[in-house]
Amino acid sequence: MPINTSIKHWVNKVPSRQWQKADQTLLQMGTTLPTAIAESRPLAEVHRLDLSLFVVFEEAALRISGALTRSAPNADALNFSAQQTLDEARHREIFWQRLGDSCQASGQAQATISEAILTPPLRRFLERCYEVVDSGEFIEGLVLMNLVFEGMAYPLYAYERRYWQPVDPYLAALVNSAFIDESRHVAYGAYIVNQLLQGDSARQAKVRKLCQEASLAMGEIFTYYIHKFVKLFDSVAHLHKDLFATAEFAPGRLIAATPYQEQIAVIQASIAKQHTELLARAGLI
Repeated sequence: MPINTSIKHWVNKVPSRQWQKADQTLLQMGTTLPTAIAESRPLAEVHRLDLSLFVVFEEAALRISGALTRSAPNADALNFSAQQTLDEARHREIFWQRLGDSCQASGQAQATISEAILTPPLRRFLERCYEVVDSGEFIEGLVLMNLVFEGMAYPLYAYERRYWQPVDPYLAALVNSAFIDESRHVAYGAYIVNQLLQGDSARQAKVRKLCQEASLAMGEIFTYYIHKFVKLFDSVAHLHKDLFATAEFAPGRLIAATPYQEQIAVIQASIAKQHTELLARAGLI
């Protein structure tokens, strides 16, 4: 079924409806940082690290989606890339602002904290993405960005939202707002890749190979971050048992009642399942 990628449809559906509703919710919550985060050094550190990772990912997505507008092969692809660029700019801004709130409360320097979260493998992956999109390879760039980078990251948003809901509902709402956009990005991206590769078996084979290699590399990167963050999240949740008493890592499954190794296994299984389904929709498996 064709997807409506027109600017008219998107402007009516997202900024004037979805974003307006999300902004009203955030306004009602207020931006005041919860006292518990300001008073607990371990909780504040996890809060800053998590926000830093969001900022890194959104900045990369902004640069890549913006570059894709220069090589879009048709109107649908151009409209979609332009839409995604604006989405990523908004995401980067809202997470950066919340990171500023967190850093100010703990006296940390905001300017360098996001850079410190970048591991060499992630930096290399992003540099490869930049190289591809800057060279004008639209399909390959879209695959790296929407199907691999975002396609493997967006399932984590639901976990993040559930974790922060009882502690920082404002951050949970930011994550949920971004998740709605990212879900659209990966679905539209899969649709456009599938359409552009129709009837070109040689190009499809090339893109499929790139996708397999990139998915393997990104899988290793995510394995590192998932182990690191879930262990930190779990430790802090146990340190603040009252705050996280109702926090779930999956629907109906409390963090407090689930060993972090099991949390990791469930999260990775969810990523693998949803990523496989996404690639199937793109015609790459």
